[in-house]
Amino acid sequence: MLAQILAEGYSTVQLDPPEARRLAAVHHEATAFFARDTEARLLHAVPNRSTGYRPHAYAHAGVPDKPDLNDSFLYWPQKSKTPPNDRQIASFLDAQEAYRLVARRIAAELIDELRARYGCDAGLPFEEASVLQVNSFGKPSEEELLQQQHEDAILLTVIWASAPGLEVVAGGGLRPLTFAPDEVVVMPASLMTVMTGGEIQPLYHLVRNHRNVDRKSVMYFVSPDADREIEPFVVNDYNRTTNIRELVLNNPEAYFGLAKDFV
Repeated sequence: MLAQILAEGYSTVQLDPPEARRLAAVHHEATAFFARDTEARLLHAVPNRSTGYRPHAYAHAGVPDKPDLNDSFLYWPQKSKTPPNDRQIASFLDAQEAYRLVARRIAAELIDELRARYGCDAGLPFEEASVLQVNSFGKPSEEELLQQQHEDAILLTVIWASAPGLEVVAGGGLRPLTFAPDEVVVMPASLMTVMTGGEIQPLYHLVRNHRNVDRKSVMYFVSPDADREIEPFVVNDYNRTTNIRELVLNNPEAYFGLAKDFV
């Protein structure tokens, strides 16, 4: 993974058959969940939208008047973050937990590669501050972009999408990415840049509107746990004076505003 990220800015990972079945189960359950009417979906929302269902256009990628043209569902493994009326969507939650373990495995393997590259002995716990999110682009729109160009204000994202739309900034231009049913992409984000002393840059990306209202995407947003100080993989002049824990806890507005939901 790391060699491909260093060469191309992102990595493609093929899942084994059992892992691919777990991803397919999330897609199947998400299709059923987002087919419910809005009132039924809101039964699994909380007021601050930090877990469970998020309505259409709730979030944005740094431009408030250009919101993300999708609704979404956030899944955390902690019992304290279980959404309301969870028994009604038990199969959806179970599918997300099963696939989260797949995405966690991928993230942990990349972190091990990074620690080896930089000779870093410190571990990097991340499960408490990382979340699985499923997006549904179910409303027709005439907008060119369903999500504006942005980078994720976390360590890395493991992503899969059911239909075209994702484009990444690579090689001096925009590169469309498509996914096989057994294939995910790993994208470095802004904390990765700090953690690697500036070597690995965040992958900027957007979602173009192909007018496919069946499109779903599944993301595992990986953020370091912030209950203790966070040691970078390497220390140099780029990050020597940066308190990474404070960066996670108090994410500046210049970044895509995700960290407030992860801690």
